[in-house]
Amino acid sequence: LEKNAAALVAASREAMTTAARHAGQAGPVRLYAEIDRKRTEVFIHDRGPGFDPDAVPDDRRGGRDSILGRMEAHGGKAEIRSVPGE
Repeated sequence: LEKNAAALVAASREAMTTAARHAGQAGPVRLYAEIDRKRTEVFIHDRGPGFDPDAVPDDRRGGRDSILGRMEAHGGKAEIRSVPGE
């Protein structure tokens, strides 16, 4: 359980760092978490310009490995939802 929690924290940190880096001056990056006995959910939100996650080049591994891959390796799930211009 501790390894899963550490993976969640690391993936959340990567998501916040990435959002802060790419959102520019568009406002704050927010983290919201819901935790109960069976499930933990973390949401990262920013007001950046948005992007197409499918258009990210293969050599850019941050989101794929540090967020999506890390959560999958620990039995969790991550989803990156973004739309260019939003």
